[in-house]
Amino acid sequence: MSSPNGERRRQELLRAAAAVFARRGYERAKVAEIAEQAHVATGTFYLYFPSKEECFLDLVAQLYEIVLARVARARHGAPDVLRKLEASIAAVLETFEEERDLASVVLLQGSGSLPQMAERLRSVEQHLAALLGEDLHEAGAVGLIAPGDSELRAHLVIGAMREALLYRLRHQGAPQAQDAAVREFLLRALG
Repeated sequence: MSSPNGERRRQELLRAAAAVFARRGYERAKVAEIAEQAHVATGTFYLYFPSKEECFLDLVAQLYEIVLARVARARHGAPDVLRKLEASIAAVLETFEEERDLASVVLLQGSGSLPQMAERLRSVEQHLAALLGEDLHEAGAVGLIAPGDSELRAHLVIGAMREALLYRLRHQGAPQAQDAAVREFLLRALG
């Protein structure tokens, strides 16, 4: 379905799926519920997705496409490596807050649901780690942080961000205050 109306309908179905998955969980969600949430017939769902699993995996891919695009935009034009790091961390945290249903589906419910999920998550984390690793290598080279294993540090930052995002999803609180605490913690941890 490559027409503008087809793409619009596909996005409506993905939004409906995110809401249903967030409310019911991946395992308990039914295709009929997703179709009802999107105000379409169940058969319409199958015109766009061959299965609930494929719809779910498309949601995962969509979230991470959004994250990577926002990180790239936030980093663009940053005056120095420290601002790149800050912008990258902020972009990830802000995106997950803005896409809360999708984040809940991916981080809280999806992690053990599908084997393909782990592979997609690993791929995205590798991409983010490469960006952060370059920044950390540069920061070490110019003396902003102590020299060290940039790849390991990048993965540690990503792991800490994931845990902060999980904490936010499980505990209600002021996202801006939490974001500031996470950014401060990560930057201090890096030196």
